[in-house]
Amino acid sequence: MRRRPFASIVCSLLCGLALGASLSSCYFTRSPSRPIPALAFRNPRLESPRCLVVFLPGFLDTPDTYLDNDFPQELIRSGAPCDMVGVDLHFRYYGQVGVADMIYEDVLQPAAARGYDEIWLVGISMGGLGTLLTASRYPEEIDGIVLIAPFVGEESVLREIEAAGGARAWSPPEGLASEPWSDRNYTQKIWSWLRGYHTDPDARPPLYIGWGVDDRLGAADRLLADLMPADHVVSEPGGHAWVTWRPIWRQMVTRVPLGRISAPPVE
Repeated sequence: MRRRPFASIVCSLLCGLALGASLSSCYFTRSPSRPIPALAFRNPRLESPRCLVVFLPGFLDTPDTYLDNDFPQELIRSGAPCDMVGVDLHFRYYGQVGVADMIYEDVLQPAAARGYDEIWLVGISMGGLGTLLTASRYPEEIDGIVLIAPFVGEESVLREIEAAGGARAWSPPEGLASEPWSDRNYTQKIWSWLRGYHTDPDARPPLYIGWGVDDRLGAADRLLADLMPADHVVSEPGGHAWVTWRPIWRQMVTRVPLGRISAPPVE
C-alpha cells in the first residue's frame, strides 16, 4: 500500500491540534502561486540592513498572524539589525516536497540579490517543517534557524529514532543519501541532516528550538533539542498555541544572534 503524501500526514496531525480553532474552508481552497506571496516587515531603525529574518507560518496561519502576535515588533525592540518578511506558505504548498526549491527560488535568491548577507528562517508548527526542508536542502544559503513547536516528521520514523536511543544513536537507512527526496523518505532525510548537529555542528547553521511543555509535538521536539546546546533550547508552560509561542519568541530574541553573524567587527 502506498504511503500518504507528507502534506496529508501534516494535515492529519495539525488538524487535531487545531480542533479548537475555526477551520476556514477558504484556507484549504487557496491555490499555490509563484512567486510565493510575501509580506515585508521593514525595520524603520535601519538604513541599510544586511540581515533578513524569514517567517514561515503554521497551519491555518498567514504572515499577518506573526504581526498580530508581535513577532516583528519584538525583534525591532530587541535591537536586532534585521528586516523581516512573512512568507504566505500555506498548507497547499506542502503538496510536494519541492517546497524547499520554491523557498530557495522565490525568497532566498532574491534576498541575496537585494544585498542581505545573513538570512535566518523562523518556522512555527507546520512552518517548522518548511524551515527544515529548506535548511537541509540549502544549508549554505541559511545563517540560522529558529523553530517554535515545529512539526518534525512522521511519527513512525520518530518512534524509530526514539527506540534507537535518540538521534545521536539512530542510523539512517543504508543508501538514503543517494535517494531523491520524496514523500516516502523526507523525514529520514531531514533527520539524517539533523544528526550532523551531533557529528559536525560547525558545518550546520546555528539552530534554536522552543515549545510548550504541554504541546502534543513536545516529545518529538525534545528529540531535536537533545542535539542542541542547552542555551539553544527554550520551553514555556502551555500547549500548541500562540499564547505559548509569544513568550518563547521574547526569550529567543534575547539569546539568538539575529543580525550579528554578518556584522562587521567593532574597531
